[in-house]
Amino acid sequence: MPDAPTPTPTEIRRDAEAKQRAMRCLWQLDGVADKPRQAYLYAILDTARDERIYPRLRRFAATEQVVGLYQGRAATEMAAVAPYLVCLGSTDRVFDWLWEEGWGESWGIFLWSLVSLEALRAHFRRLTMVRTEDGSRLLFRFYDPRVLRQFLPHCDTHQLREVFGPVIKYLAETPGGGAISSFGGPQKLAVATTGLLVREAAAPSDRRA
Repeated sequence: MPDAPTPTPTEIRRDAEAKQRAMRCLWQLDGVADKPRQAYLYAILDTARDERIYPRLRRFAATEQVVGLYQGRAATEMAAVAPYLVCLGSTDRVFDWLWEEGWGESWGIFLWSLVSLEALRAHFRRLTMVRTEDGSRLLFRFYDPRVLRQFLPHCDTHQLREVFGPVIKYLAETPGGGAISSFGGPQKLAVATTGLLVREAAAPSDRRA
């Protein structure tokens, strides 16, 4: 029999079980019954990906922790296309919106960290620009899950330390949103993939780079 067609992001977002698997993976809830959610989960969202993101983040800023990674003139002039760091906390408010509107569309990445929002912002601000061998400065879109998934496995130990800093783990949806890739570091990169669909969710696959 031919393989079943791959579900589209819209179909995945309608799958209540897939959403629950995503939440357990992102909040690290698997394996412990009735484990409470910790407020250490963050997302970096790229408002350049969809015009709906920036206005919604402005509304969330009234009740949630939301900070831009740009500052000064760039923060003002590029506000609607800048990356923003958002604390998902222990509630569903931000995640429900992300899942229903943007899951599978490469809106951003997730991460775990125990430090403050401002400490995280300072770390990520240092990553937004990179210098090439000829001295040019380029924007580094590490917060694009398509970039992060390709970049981290090719980093040496020094680069991993720079990228991870206070981050315990990075998490990124796979193309189409059918699974979540997680990256632990920084001494040695540990990579795992958790399927969100029934046929893919038997157990996470782990490997070390």
